[in-house]
Amino acid sequence: MNRESELILVINPGSTSTKAALFCGSRKISSVSLEHTAEELAQYSDVLAQKDFRKEAVLGYLQQEGVLLTDLAAIAARCGAVVPLESRAYLVNERLIEAVKNSDAPHPANLAPIIAYEFCCEAGGDLTAYIYDGVSCMGTPEEIYQITGIEDFEKPFYTHVLNSKAVAWEQARREGAGPEDRNYIVAHLGGGITVNLLQGGRIIDFVGDDEGAFSPERSGGLPVRRLVDLCYSGKYTREEMQKLLKGRGGFMSYLGTNDSREVERRIEDGDEKARLIYEAMALQISKDIASLTAVVSGKVDRIILTGGMAHSKALIEKIRMRVGFLAPIAVLAGTFEMEALAGGILRVLRGEEEYRFL
Repeated sequence: MNRESELILVINPGSTSTKAALFCGSRKISSVSLEHTAEELAQYSDVLAQKDFRKEAVLGYLQQEGVLLTDLAAIAARCGAVVPLESRAYLVNERLIEAVKNSDAPHPANLAPIIAYEFCCEAGGDLTAYIYDGVSCMGTPEEIYQITGIEDFEKPFYTHVLNSKAVAWEQARREGAGPEDRNYIVAHLGGGITVNLLQGGRIIDFVGDDEGAFSPERSGGLPVRRLVDLCYSGKYTREEMQKLLKGRGGFMSYLGTNDSREVERRIEDGDEKARLIYEAMALQISKDIASLTAVVSGKVDRIILTGGMAHSKALIEKIRMRVGFLAPIAVLAGTFEMEALAGGILRVLRGEEEYRFL
């Protein structure tokens, strides 16, 4: 293989998995999703400590495919929350890596540009890596959406930009329309849950994973005065509190697992606590969806349910029962992140899109 083949490696670490794929141009050659148990990840003190573990997983995949780093034309890396950025592609450079490492919202996705940068260095300097539509790549939101209730305390605009925009484009294509002509609410149902309002092809408002529904491993929104009391109680360190909110919240806190399939199995076996917690999550997701309809005065063309948990017919029906009256519901289960990452960087390689620098 050689660089003229437009061979792109995509790296996408998630809360409970590490995904990697190889694309030749727009054609996916192969992909892998390596699942990580809560026990495997618990041995690491924080997200950044998982870097070598995740990197070895991607290297193992490349070796299995018989691909060398020098065979690659580029690397497309998913990216979590860094500083506010515009949408589309950014070159992975030292400044971006520094911002990733100092993120105030650590997530495994932030390991992707770090791993990609190390691969570029190991390849001898000719290989380049990019992020595309990272979690904080939303541009500048309208001021009204930044207001929180405390001056100088703005809402952080971190959400599932990549997949939400990708499924919106796909749904518009299926409808024979352009996303700029549609108002969509996209609920990303994964290890973290966000609900996003897209108007004119861009996310204008959303309910983030720290303000809305709890998820398999995140606490979601909590009563803030009680949360402040807990933070100052002396029971937890700052790091432990962060982990409780993101990693050991949600299903993990109540049921000791971050696997929604395991929770469904428990429900089938008659576990009433599992049933209650599952129902509560579905209810909270539905409330988040309903809340965003007010932003566009109820003018929503479609509600799109996506992410890994959208494979669950039981969860989808619970949500449909509560919000189906608001707009038609489309289910695009799983994610389109790998295709969106590869497609964005392919356009960069072909000169169809320009990349930015941090």
